[in-house]
Amino acid sequence: MSEFMKRRYALIILTLCFGIGVSSLTAQTFKRESSLEFGLMFGGSNYSGDLTNSFFESRGTHANGGIIVRYNPVQRFSFRLGVNYGSVSGDDRWYSDDEIRANRNLHFKSDIWDIHAGFDINLNVFRYKQERGIIPHLTLGVAVFKFNPMAQFFYDPNSWHATALQGYDNLAGLDEDWIELQPKGTEGQETTEYNDLKRYSLTSFAVPVGAGFKFKLTNQWTFGVEYTTRITFTDYLDDVSGLYVEPVFIESQYGAMSPAMADKSPSQNIAGAQRGDDSKRDLYSIFGVTLTYRIIQSGDRCPGFL
Repeated sequence: MSEFMKRRYALIILTLCFGIGVSSLTAQTFKRESSLEFGLMFGGSNYSGDLTNSFFESRGTHANGGIIVRYNPVQRFSFRLGVNYGSVSGDDRWYSDDEIRANRNLHFKSDIWDIHAGFDINLNVFRYKQERGIIPHLTLGVAVFKFNPMAQFFYDPNSWHATALQGYDNLAGLDEDWIELQPKGTEGQETTEYNDLKRYSLTSFAVPVGAGFKFKLTNQWTFGVEYTTRITFTDYLDDVSGLYVEPVFIESQYGAMSPAMADKSPSQNIAGAQRGDDSKRDLYSIFGVTLTYRIIQSGDRCPGFL
């Protein structure tokens, strides 16, 4: 297991242990009140992977919004279900001082549909009849997301593609179009010569891990601020993971657009040269504010640790 994966799982375990430890500090009799909330989320989404050089790249931040349903069975825990829609992007051109990135010259953007379920561990007691209050919380869950990486094609009759690719001249009419990358098999997926490479799925799973604050505005309205990172199980959110392949092989299978999008360097890369880093999976984050309205409440008095 790579060091990166070890750190990932350690983060999840620490989040669970810390939240459970805090929740066990108070053993008392209290009024157990459950409630159901519906609301909206507005904010941004961000990506970290082969086409960024930091965990948070502000130039890759885009709008994100969604709906949220939260069920609060006890004071310490909240179960949540939500749907978010947004987009992410990355671009080697943001790092012109990095020679390797400048030469690779790849970029992408992708819309993301995110369906997630999980729970919040409330670090303070959330008294529902209390008119105001601040509740810090930790979040852990599971998400299913749909993505579709795209990149913009720029036709250049003086590039190496014009001489190396038989059908490159036919692409002139597609100049500046945005091209879906997964069907192009840019790293040789499912070609005769690279048939051991399977086409990656555009639907994948992720583990959301995050934290935030809930601000109780009234007995029914709650305002929140949160940041959640999705630890994904794909390295193709950006269509970049493995090695460069022979342009002629992917052109014969997918057409001239495939090698044109696979290798956008000023000079052709040798087949087998590193294109991405497959030792790390891609991440994306969703962050912003929430506003929820409590519509159902019930309660009874009982002893417990929650």
